[in-house]
Amino acid sequence: MNDAVAKSKERPSVDKSIGVNYPKILLGVFAGVIFTFLVVPSVITVPMSFSNTRFLVFPPKGFTLTWYSQFLIDEEWVGPTLFSLKLAICTTLVSLILGFMASLALVRGSLPGRKFLNILFISPIMIPVIIIAFAVYGIYAKLNLIGSTVGLVLAHAIYTTPFVILVISANLYRFDITLEMAARNLGASAFKTYLFITLPVIKTGIITAGIFCFIMSFDELVLAMFLIGTKRLTLPIKMFSQLQFRIDPVVAAASTVFIMAAFAIILGLGFLRRERKAIVSKEKGNDSFEQ
Repeated sequence: MNDAVAKSKERPSVDKSIGVNYPKILLGVFAGVIFTFLVVPSVITVPMSFSNTRFLVFPPKGFTLTWYSQFLIDEEWVGPTLFSLKLAICTTLVSLILGFMASLALVRGSLPGRKFLNILFISPIMIPVIIIAFAVYGIYAKLNLIGSTVGLVLAHAIYTTPFVILVISANLYRFDITLEMAARNLGASAFKTYLFITLPVIKTGIITAGIFCFIMSFDELVLAMFLIGTKRLTLPIKMFSQLQFRIDPVVAAASTVFIMAAFAIILGLGFLRRERKAIVSKEKGNDSFEQ
């Protein structure tokens, strides 16, 4: 009897955890379907831009780089592209300055009603863009700012600055404030502390926020349609009008160029993040070695 009990104890126990995790599989399939739905239209655009026909067709027929040369040389495309780049760069600078100052006030300041101000500053995210465009149009019509570059930059900044506040505020909350306190105790002014201590530490968040602002401003269509006037065009408006009245592969070529640019930006952000992690791990290793 004792031998039978001992043998039963020696038998390997069956791992009941081994089995098929159906919820996890279903979640993976659902995520894959959503990813495919979002990515496939962009992937299809690339081969269509090399089509030898004078209209968009898939699968493409023939191979040519004519549409890329037309996009890079034709003034009808170069002008709106350069104007959109100028508008996006100016919007990014304005949004970063305003967003950084607002983030410092919200995170480090002792403002009355700080939670209300935080909600107020990021409220443009929760409002449909067409409502913002309609409201800004009513104000700009009275101030004669319709069609002006300054007016467009300010309108885009209203739309992009909340994202800067969210990103930089998150970085400031994770920032070790004792670094600033040490710099101030050693005689550094507030400006030098922010310039040589705070900004270098949160530079990854600032770069990320700037890239978000640039992409959002460059790709913005609704605000531009309300406020652009009749003298100039942005690239999104040019592409939209081209799709309405004349569907040719130049639109696909322009889309492909900026898909590749966005892909390069994503790779750059990944490289910055990896570099940041390497620096942090190196600093932790040095600290442990010194101890």
